[in-house]
Amino acid sequence: MQETQTFSVEKIELTPNPRSVKFILNQTVLDEGSKTIEEGGFLEVDAFAHNIFALDIVDMVYLRENFVSVTLTSADLWVIFKDKVKNIIEADLGKYEEGDNEVSASILKDFDMEKYPQLSDDEKVIIVEAVLDESVRPALANDGGGLEVIEVDGQIVRIRYQGACGGCPSSTGGTLRVIENHLRSQLDPEIKVHTYT
Repeated sequence: MQETQTFSVEKIELTPNPRSVKFILNQTVLDEGSKTIEEGGFLEVDAFAHNIFALDIVDMVYLRENFVSVTLTSADLWVIFKDKVKNIIEADLGKYEEGDNEVSASILKDFDMEKYPQLSDDEKVIIVEAVLDESVRPALANDGGGLEVIEVDGQIVRIRYQGACGGCPSSTGGTLRVIENHLRSQLDPEIKVHTYT
C-alpha cells in the first residue's frame, strides 16, 4: 500500500507516445521496480488511483522511480487536463511500498549465457527479465514507459508495453526490433519478440 507523503511535480515531459505525458517528481514514488495501474483493481483503497480514473479519460498510469506516466484515451485531451492531472498527483499520490514483480539483474553475474537455449521456458523468463532490467527498462523509463514479459515459449518472447510505450507508434516497430536484437545478442540468436495485447 502507499505511505503518506507529499509529492511535487518538478517537470512535465512529452513522450514519444502523444497520448502519454511523463510527470517527474521531487522524490521517488517507488524505490524499485515499476507499477502499472489500470481501471479496476484497488481503486477503492488508493485515493490517487481512484481520483485519476474518476476523470474518466485515463487509460493507464505507470510509476517508476521518480516519475508518473499517464496515458489518456486521446492526445487532444492533454490541452484541457494536464493541470488537473498534475493537481491530482500533487494532492493524492503517496509513495508505494512495492512495485510489480521484477527480477534483479544481479542473477546474470553467475549465469552462463550459452546455456540459455537449454533452459525451461519458466527459467528463460527469469533470465529475459534480468537482461531487460539491466539494459532495456532503464531506456524505456527515460521516455515514461516500460515493458512486461508475458511469457517465453521456446524461442518466442511475448511482451506487453507499459506506460508511454503502450500504444506508441515506435514501440511496435523500431523499439521492438531493438529489444529483439538485444536479446538475440545477449541470449540466443534465434529469439523472436512479439507484442501481446
